[in-house]
Amino acid sequence: MNRFPRNKSFVCVFIFLYCFLLLQVASGQEILIHSHNDYLRNVPFWEAYANEAASIEADVILKNGILYVAHEEESIIPEHTFTSLYLQPILKARKLKIGHLKPFILLVDFKTEAYTTIDQLVKDLEPFAELWQDPENPFVKIVISGNRPDKDDYHQYPFPLFFDYQSVEDTANLPLEKIAMISLNFRQFSQWNGKGRMVDGDIEKISNIIDKAHQLDKPIRFWATPDSETAWKTLMELGVDFINTDQPYEAYKYLSNLQERPG
Repeated sequence: MNRFPRNKSFVCVFIFLYCFLLLQVASGQEILIHSHNDYLRNVPFWEAYANEAASIEADVILKNGILYVAHEEESIIPEHTFTSLYLQPILKARKLKIGHLKPFILLVDFKTEAYTTIDQLVKDLEPFAELWQDPENPFVKIVISGNRPDKDDYHQYPFPLFFDYQSVEDTANLPLEKIAMISLNFRQFSQWNGKGRMVDGDIEKISNIIDKAHQLDKPIRFWATPDSETAWKTLMELGVDFINTDQPYEAYKYLSNLQERPG
Protein backbone atom coordinates (compact mmCIF):
# COMPACT_ATOMS: atom_id res chain seq x y z
CA MET A 1 0.00 0.00 0.00
CA ASN A 2 2.90 2.36 0.71
CA ARG A 3 4.88 1.65 -2.44
CA PHE A 4 2.78 3.80 -4.73
CA PRO A 5 3.06 7.01 -2.66
CA ARG A 6 6.84 6.53 -2.36
CA ASN A 7 7.21 5.93 -6.11
CA LYS A 8 4.92 8.86 -6.88
CA SER A 9 7.01 11.11 -4.65
CA PHE A 10 10.18 9.94 -6.35
CA VAL A 11 8.72 10.60 -9.79
CA CYS A 12 7.57 14.09 -8.74
CA VAL A 13 11.04 14.92 -7.39
CA PHE A 14 12.66 13.56 -10.56
CA ILE A 15 10.37 15.63 -12.79
CA PHE A 16 11.01 18.74 -10.71
CA LEU A 17 14.78 18.31 -10.93
CA TYR A 18 14.63 17.58 -14.66
CA CYS A 19 12.56 20.71 -15.35
CA PHE A 20 14.83 22.76 -13.13
CA LEU A 21 17.89 21.64 -15.06
CA LEU A 22 16.19 22.42 -18.37
CA LEU A 23 15.38 25.91 -17.16
CA GLN A 24 18.94 26.42 -15.99
CA VAL A 25 20.30 25.41 -19.40
CA ALA A 26 17.79 27.58 -21.27
CA SER A 27 18.31 30.61 -19.09
CA GLY A 28 22.08 30.28 -19.40
CA GLN A 29 22.14 30.28 -23.19
CA GLU A 30 23.45 33.54 -24.54
CA ILE A 31 21.35 35.24 -27.21
CA LEU A 32 23.52 35.74 -30.28
CA ILE A 33 21.75 37.54 -33.11
CA HIS A 34 23.29 37.65 -36.59
CA SER A 35 22.09 40.72 -38.48
CA HIS A 36 21.87 39.31 -42.00
CA ASN A 37 22.52 41.75 -44.89
CA ASP A 38 22.66 44.54 -42.34
CA TYR A 39 23.68 47.13 -44.94
CA LEU A 40 20.20 46.95 -46.51
CA ARG A 41 18.53 48.43 -43.44
CA ASN A 42 17.51 52.06 -43.14
CA VAL A 43 20.26 52.59 -40.57
CA PRO A 44 23.14 50.17 -41.24
CA PHE A 45 25.25 49.13 -38.25
CA TRP A 46 23.51 51.32 -35.67
CA GLU A 47 20.21 49.41 -35.68
CA ALA A 48 21.94 46.06 -35.27
CA TYR A 49 24.35 47.43 -32.67
CA ALA A 50 21.51 49.02 -30.68
CA ASN A 51 19.87 45.60 -30.51
CA GLU A 52 23.08 43.93 -29.31
CA ALA A 53 23.66 41.92 -32.47
CA ALA A 54 26.60 39.63 -31.85
CA SER A 55 27.36 39.43 -35.56
CA ILE A 56 26.71 42.02 -38.27
CA GLU A 57 26.97 41.18 -41.97
CA ALA A 58 27.97 43.46 -44.86
CA ASP A 59 28.53 42.49 -48.50
CA VAL A 60 31.50 44.26 -50.09
CA ILE A 61 32.62 44.83 -53.67
CA LEU A 62 36.08 46.03 -54.67
CA LYS A 63 35.97 48.59 -57.47
CA ASN A 64 38.75 51.00 -58.46
CA GLY A 65 40.58 50.42 -55.22
CA ILE A 66 37.56 51.15 -53.01
CA LEU A 67 35.51 48.71 -50.95
CA TYR A 68 31.83 49.48 -51.48
CA VAL A 69 29.02 47.94 -49.46
CA ALA A 70 26.70 46.35 -52.02
CA HIS A 71 25.56 42.97 -53.30
CA GLU A 72 26.32 43.63 -56.97
CA GLU A 73 28.15 46.36 -58.84
CA GLU A 74 24.94 47.81 -60.30
CA SER A 75 23.65 48.66 -56.81
CA ILE A 76 26.74 50.56 -55.64
CA ILE A 77 26.04 53.94 -54.02
CA PRO A 78 29.27 55.99 -54.14
CA GLU A 79 28.91 57.22 -50.55
CA HIS A 80 28.34 53.72 -49.19
CA THR A 81 31.88 52.56 -48.63
CA PHE A 82 32.87 49.93 -46.10
CA THR A 83 34.77 52.60 -44.19
CA SER A 84 31.90 55.10 -44.05
CA LEU A 85 29.09 52.66 -43.24
CA TYR A 86 30.96 50.43 -40.79
CA LEU A 87 34.51 51.21 -39.73
CA GLN A 88 33.92 54.88 -38.88
CA PRO A 89 30.63 54.32 -36.98
CA ILE A 90 32.13 51.41 -35.06
CA LEU A 91 35.09 53.53 -34.02
CA LYS A 92 32.72 56.32 -32.99
CA ALA A 93 30.70 53.93 -30.82
CA ARG A 94 33.91 52.78 -29.17
CA LYS A 95 35.42 56.22 -28.61
CA LEU A 96 32.23 57.88 -27.36
CA LYS A 97 31.25 54.81 -25.29
CA ILE A 98 27.89 54.55 -27.05
CA GLY A 99 25.67 51.52 -26.54
CA HIS A 100 26.44 48.20 -24.91
CA LEU A 101 30.13 48.07 -25.92
CA LYS A 102 30.01 44.28 -26.11
CA PRO A 103 32.51 42.69 -28.52
CA PHE A 104 30.94 41.53 -31.78
CA ILE A 105 31.74 40.05 -35.18
CA LEU A 106 31.72 42.06 -38.38
CA LEU A 107 31.09 39.46 -41.08
CA VAL A 108 32.48 40.82 -44.36
CA ASP A 109 30.99 38.93 -47.29
CA PHE A 110 33.29 39.29 -50.31
CA LYS A 111 31.45 39.53 -53.63
CA THR A 112 34.63 40.13 -55.63
CA GLU A 113 37.82 38.09 -56.05
CA ALA A 114 39.16 36.98 -52.68
CA TYR A 115 42.84 37.91 -52.77
CA THR A 116 42.61 41.42 -54.21
CA THR A 117 39.61 42.21 -51.99
CA ILE A 118 41.30 41.04 -48.81
CA ASP A 119 44.46 43.00 -49.64
CA GLN A 120 42.39 46.17 -49.88
CA LEU A 121 40.57 45.30 -46.65
CA VAL A 122 43.87 44.98 -44.81
CA LYS A 123 44.80 48.50 -45.99
CA ASP A 124 41.42 49.92 -44.98
CA LEU A 125 41.70 48.46 -41.49
CA GLU A 126 45.06 50.04 -40.68
CA PRO A 127 43.70 53.40 -39.36
CA PHE A 128 41.29 51.61 -37.03
CA ALA A 129 43.72 49.62 -34.89
CA GLU A 130 42.07 51.01 -31.74
CA LEU A 131 39.17 48.60 -32.35
CA TRP A 132 41.32 45.55 -31.63
CA GLN A 133 43.93 46.75 -29.16
CA ASP A 134 43.18 43.75 -26.94
CA PRO A 135 43.99 40.61 -28.99
CA GLU A 136 42.24 38.40 -26.44
CA ASN A 137 39.03 40.42 -26.49
CA PRO A 138 38.85 42.79 -29.49
CA PHE A 139 35.89 45.14 -29.69
CA VAL A 140 35.21 43.88 -33.22
CA LYS A 141 36.46 40.73 -34.90
CA ILE A 142 36.64 40.88 -38.70
CA VAL A 143 35.42 37.60 -40.22
CA ILE A 144 35.71 37.00 -43.97
CA SER A 145 32.87 35.19 -45.72
CA GLY A 146 31.77 34.77 -49.34
CA ASN A 147 34.78 34.60 -51.68
CA ARG A 148 37.60 33.61 -49.35
CA PRO A 149 41.24 32.71 -49.84
CA ASP A 150 42.15 29.04 -49.80
CA LYS A 151 42.11 27.70 -46.25
CA ASP A 152 45.85 26.94 -46.51
CA ASP A 153 46.43 30.69 -46.89
CA TYR A 154 44.42 31.80 -43.84
CA HIS A 155 47.59 32.20 -41.78
CA GLN A 156 48.94 34.80 -44.20
CA TYR A 157 46.42 37.31 -42.94
CA PRO A 158 47.06 39.05 -39.64
CA PHE A 159 44.87 39.61 -36.62
CA PRO A 160 42.09 40.81 -36.49
CA LEU A 161 41.18 38.85 -39.65
CA PHE A 162 39.40 35.52 -39.21
CA PHE A 163 37.32 33.37 -41.53
CA ASP A 164 33.86 31.92 -41.88
CA TYR A 165 34.16 28.23 -42.79
CA GLN A 166 31.32 26.60 -44.71
CA SER A 167 31.61 22.86 -44.23
CA VAL A 168 31.48 20.31 -41.43
CA GLU A 169 32.61 17.50 -43.71
CA ASP A 170 35.85 18.84 -45.21
CA THR A 171 37.63 19.30 -41.90
CA ALA A 172 41.06 17.73 -42.44
CA ASN A 173 44.00 19.97 -41.49
CA LEU A 174 41.84 22.99 -40.78
CA PRO A 175 43.58 26.12 -39.43
CA LEU A 176 41.06 26.18 -36.59
CA GLU A 177 42.65 29.14 -34.82
CA LYS A 178 41.81 31.31 -37.88
CA ILE A 179 38.20 30.12 -38.15
CA ALA A 180 35.69 32.17 -36.16
CA MET A 181 32.47 30.39 -37.08
CA ILE A 182 30.85 27.83 -39.36
CA SER A 183 28.02 28.97 -41.64
CA LEU A 184 25.82 26.64 -43.69
CA ASN A 185 22.78 26.87 -45.94
CA PHE A 186 19.75 25.75 -43.93
CA ARG A 187 17.99 24.64 -47.13
CA GLN A 188 20.55 21.88 -47.60
CA PHE A 189 19.07 20.15 -44.57
CA SER A 190 15.45 21.27 -44.28
CA GLN A 191 12.64 22.97 -46.20
CA TRP A 192 10.82 23.93 -43.00
CA ASN A 193 9.03 27.27 -43.37
CA GLY A 194 9.14 28.28 -39.71
CA LYS A 195 5.50 27.44 -39.02
CA GLY A 196 4.37 24.64 -36.75
CA ARG A 197 6.92 22.05 -35.69
CA MET A 198 9.98 21.00 -37.63
CA VAL A 199 9.71 17.32 -38.61
CA ASP A 200 11.75 14.84 -36.58
CA GLY A 201 13.96 13.85 -39.51
CA ASP A 202 15.01 17.46 -40.09
CA ILE A 203 15.58 17.99 -36.36
CA GLU A 204 17.93 15.01 -36.38
CA LYS A 205 19.83 16.28 -39.43
CA ILE A 206 20.19 19.80 -38.04
CA SER A 207 21.22 18.47 -34.62
CA ASN A 208 23.91 16.28 -36.18
CA ILE A 209 25.32 19.26 -38.09
CA ILE A 210 25.36 21.37 -34.94
CA ASP A 211 27.15 18.60 -33.06
CA LYS A 212 29.82 18.37 -35.77
CA ALA A 213 30.47 22.11 -35.59
CA HIS A 214 30.66 22.01 -31.81
CA GLN A 215 33.05 19.06 -31.95
CA LEU A 216 35.38 21.44 -33.78
CA ASP A 217 34.76 23.90 -30.92
CA LYS A 218 33.22 26.42 -33.33
CA PRO A 219 29.90 28.28 -33.19
CA ILE A 220 27.47 27.67 -36.03
CA ARG A 221 25.09 29.82 -38.06
CA PHE A 222 22.63 28.83 -40.76
CA TRP A 223 21.63 31.23 -43.51
CA ALA A 224 18.37 31.00 -45.51
CA THR A 225 16.52 30.09 -42.32
CA PRO A 226 12.85 30.97 -41.85
CA ASP A 227 12.63 34.34 -40.10
CA SER A 228 9.83 33.99 -37.54
CA GLU A 229 9.41 33.76 -33.79
CA THR A 230 8.82 30.01 -34.02
CA ALA A 231 11.96 29.58 -36.10
CA TRP A 232 14.13 31.71 -33.79
CA LYS A 233 12.94 29.77 -30.75
CA THR A 234 13.37 26.37 -32.41
CA LEU A 235 16.86 27.08 -33.71
CA MET A 236 17.96 28.45 -30.36
CA GLU A 237 16.61 25.39 -28.55
CA LEU A 238 18.43 23.11 -31.01
CA GLY A 239 21.69 24.81 -30.07
CA VAL A 240 22.32 27.06 -33.07
CA ASP A 241 24.76 29.67 -31.80
CA PHE A 242 24.02 32.63 -34.09
CA ILE A 243 20.37 33.19 -34.98
CA ASN A 244 20.23 34.52 -38.54
CA THR A 245 17.63 37.26 -39.02
CA ASP A 246 16.65 40.25 -41.14
CA GLN A 247 14.76 41.56 -38.10
CA PRO A 248 17.36 42.16 -35.36
CA TYR A 249 15.07 44.30 -33.21
CA GLU A 250 12.17 41.83 -33.28
CA ALA A 251 14.38 38.76 -32.85
CA TYR A 252 16.34 40.12 -29.92
CA LYS A 253 13.23 41.44 -28.18
CA TYR A 254 11.39 38.13 -28.59
CA LEU A 255 14.27 35.89 -27.50
CA SER A 256 15.13 38.14 -24.56
CA ASN A 257 11.53 38.08 -23.34
CA LEU A 258 11.38 34.33 -23.92
CA GLN A 259 14.26 33.75 -21.53
CA GLU A 260 12.67 35.93 -18.88
CA ARG A 261 9.39 34.00 -18.89
CA PRO A 262 8.82 31.44 -16.14
CA GLY A 263 8.82 27.80 -17.22
